[in-house]
Amino acid sequence: MAKWFVGDLATQSKALDDDLAHFGAPVEPVKSKADLYVLPQNWVAVKALSTANTQWQYCKDGIELALDYARAEIAWRYADIALTPTDFDKLQYLERTIIKLLRQTDEKPTEFGLTLTIRR
Repeated sequence: MAKWFVGDLATQSKALDDDLAHFGAPVEPVKSKADLYVLPQNWVAVKALSTANTQWQYCKDGIELALDYARAEIAWRYADIALTPTDFDKLQYLERTIIKLLRQTDEKPTEFGLTLTIRR
């Protein structure tokens, strides 16, 4: 999981830095200043997702399932974010996309092999 997604707490995590280094990630974060461009009509949904990024529901194995909308609503209220039905649809699309991206690392590639038949 990328540090930008898990929030400010991850930027202070030695364990996360050690894990990233173990798997070949650079020890120092890249110093580039690449901005993320968001279309104006998608801004509310992106801001809502960013504001609620600590409100994920997890299964017992610690895998993200979905946003907890009841808790996210509290975050949105404090941040003064009002979602229209269209904005909520966009938020859910982003949520599903994130879950899909997170799950891709769990999927095993199809392995080609031989099937042996033993005849007696």
